[in-house]
Amino acid sequence: MKEPGACLDPGTYRGRIAPSPTGLLHLGHARTFWIAYARAVAARGVLVLRNEDLDPDRSRREFVEAMLEDLSWLGIRWQEGPDRGGPFAPYTQSERLGLYREAWRKLLREGWIYPCRCSRKELAQAAQAPHEDEGIYPGTCRPTPQSAVAASLPESPAGVNWRFRVPDGEPVEFVDGHFGPQRLVAGRDFGDFLVWRRDDVPAYQLAVVVDDSAMAMTEV
Repeated sequence: MKEPGACLDPGTYRGRIAPSPTGLLHLGHARTFWIAYARAVAARGVLVLRNEDLDPDRSRREFVEAMLEDLSWLGIRWQEGPDRGGPFAPYTQSERLGLYREAWRKLLREGWIYPCRCSRKELAQAAQAPHEDEGIYPGTCRPTPQSAVAASLPESPAGVNWRFRVPDGEPVEFVDGHFGPQRLVAGRDFGDFLVWRRDDVPAYQLAVVVDDSAMAMTEV
């Protein structure tokens, strides 16, 4: 894996479009991807196309071929992608699993993640409890700060879900290009989220961050 920023001149704009081949593109995709393309052109930068095919049950090769054809028909041009290659290849997520496992190991070693054996039914019931906020993980499997995740670190994430332990009470502040300044508090507005599924598939929240960092994105 190349270091972020390798092969790039300082200040180079890098944007991305990242369709998932789980169906045919629709008008919403066209609008979003055209805006990303227009921004890259205006900045005289690089546009990256990434094939986000981490849904093994719904991703299809024919949808990959269709999305490449449709985007080209719209006039969108990208400089790096699964059909063009580039300095940060591969640009198909199912071919980048080694990078995601490396990130999982790093998070595990540093104590940021923990195994979660809660079923979907259990999580749904917890969300309905009057003392729990809907959509926020109740912390059923979260280890106490004093306890270790495991006596020895597992070699593989497969078999259980893995969650990221958010730093409770820590604010996250950013400026949304449409809605303006935003402020969220960890543990109140969002909770521990999945980074790896029990069927040995990395979650979007982990894969997209790894990819954007490795591909030196400046605009997404």
